[in-house]
Amino acid sequence: MSEAARAPDRGVRWIYRLVLLGGLVLLWRLNAPGHMSVDSVLALHEGRFQARETWNPAIFGWLLGQADRIVPGSALAMGVGATVLFAAWAGLANLRPRTSWLAVVLALAAIALPQVLIYPAIIWKDVWFAQSTIAGFVVLAFALKSRVPAARWGLLALAALLLAVAGLLRQNGLLLAGAGAVAIAWAGSPAAGWRRSLLSAGVWLGAVAAATLVLSMVAQPQGVGRPDSAGDKGLRILQTYDIVGAAAHEPVPLHHIDRFDPTIDDAIRAGAAAVYSPQRVDTLARDPALGRRILSVPDEVIRAEWLDLITQNPRLYLKVRAADFRQVFETPVIDFCLPVHVGAEGPPAAMADLKMTRRFSHDDWRLYNYVTWFLDTPAYSHVTYALVALAVGLLLLWRREPADLAIAGLMGGSLAFAASFFVISLACDYRYLYLVDTAAITGVLYLALDPNLTRPKARRRARG
Repeated sequence: MSEAARAPDRGVRWIYRLVLLGGLVLLWRLNAPGHMSVDSVLALHEGRFQARETWNPAIFGWLLGQADRIVPGSALAMGVGATVLFAAWAGLANLRPRTSWLAVVLALAAIALPQVLIYPAIIWKDVWFAQSTIAGFVVLAFALKSRVPAARWGLLALAALLLAVAGLLRQNGLLLAGAGAVAIAWAGSPAAGWRRSLLSAGVWLGAVAAATLVLSMVAQPQGVGRPDSAGDKGLRILQTYDIVGAAAHEPVPLHHIDRFDPTIDDAIRAGAAAVYSPQRVDTLARDPALGRRILSVPDEVIRAEWLDLITQNPRLYLKVRAADFRQVFETPVIDFCLPVHVGAEGPPAAMADLKMTRRFSHDDWRLYNYVTWFLDTPAYSHVTYALVALAVGLLLLWRREPADLAIAGLMGGSLAFAASFFVISLACDYRYLYLVDTAAITGVLYLALDPNLTRPKARRRARG
């Protein structure tokens, strides 16, 4: 591209960045000091008082605690998270040789979405997971594009760290590291050959695993110690949810529970239909007496019953899981799926310790009302964004420049992450698949910056 042609292109690139900067400033103006739900308040309580109290990811409370020591409260944590996301989107412009006005228009449109204007200000682990993942893949794209070995490995190390953080915020998020490794192997194969590129990808994946292990010991509210094991509690809840769901669909035999206590399996079959909902596991608490009886069953008995359900009655297991997954992916009744959270609320004792008061101001009400304009529209549907991510990923795989492969990896990884909820879904909260929405937005912005899909070799032949 000639110098004369570069000048207007640089102008469009700066306009694109200024639009994103304006969006970040607007987000701050509308949402500061950030929105906190029960999970957020409890995580901040863990971080400030350096005590492990919940089964939230340990790193969530630790990160909030680090920010709280600098600026008490949630404002700094909100600002850093939102800045990481918008900076990643701004950095996309440096991955392409030109910048199209289409990217400016689509950036303006994206800022109008609640997923961009409000969600980055919600102190949720799912939001931070998405922000860390997207930043990790944008850094990975810079690494694959770089021709300077030292810079390339430095960027790969940073990408590994960001994806390790993401994996600790959401354990199934480690699937994204696999997608990143595929991108590294594919990008390096033409020049280095598959064997050497696979080795590089394996080394990088090992770095992600090492960073995850180190952070799992270091990044804990209570201080350095063994890797956190709170996820084991979540596995027990998932197994119970599946067993009760199966009993709600059919009078399934529960041999292991029956051997432990012949009255409990009868109670589960009798009460399952009344307490089970594919929308969320919380409904199991509708019958406290049944809940206490299930809790009395040892973990190994619940686990054996769950494994029997999977291996001996896979049709029923898949039926239950499909019903649960439909709720989180399609959110057919989105009002039941916590589509957004504004304001601040949490357990009174924790809020008193933190010197916080419940907040739902007039400005918060206006934000919530703004979100309602989008509910039950394609703009607030994971299905929409999944289809967009799939289309963007295929187009980038057609062009196949090194940076394209990283962004295509983000598209594929986000879809794999969404698919993993077929196995682990416990509730339909919209935030759980927030990554799908933001990954699709990232892919659209990247593709819009330079929509020329001609492959590099074809371009060289044309210039020749």
